[in-house]
Amino acid sequence: MDTSNDNQLNILDLPNEILLNIFNKLNTVDVLYSLVDVNKRFDQLVLDLLRHLNMTIISCFDRIFSIENRILNRICEKILPRIHQQIHKLTLEPHSMERGLLPVNYPELYSLSLINFQEEIFFQYLTGILFDFLHFN
Repeated sequence: MDTSNDNQLNILDLPNEILLNIFNKLNTVDVLYSLVDVNKRFDQLVLDLLRHLNMTIISCFDRIFSIENRILNRICEKILPRIHQQIHKLTLEPHSMERGLLPVNYPELYSLSLINFQEEIFFQYLTGILFDFLHFN
């Protein structure tokens, strides 16, 4: 009895609905970093439907961590300019705040969540960076 299977399946063979379900189970940062620019289909699925950009990493112990610099660089330099006009909700932590908030305009933004800010740092941002952001947008 031959149990080999000549019909090898590939992730690209899955329908869009299944791929979207898979992508929605993953961390947004991981999806953006890993799947954008893989091919046109993934770009369309990931970028066209993205409305909430969460620029934090949550561990299995519910701890929130900063995004690695190389990943943050790629998202801020290559991806944010492509999606900034469709973002409705943005979640940032101190490490990603300046790079994720200031360089682009978010015309559809209605929710900004700031996570893991120490009180004194938060007030510095409120009087500096956030003032600039709110004033110019």
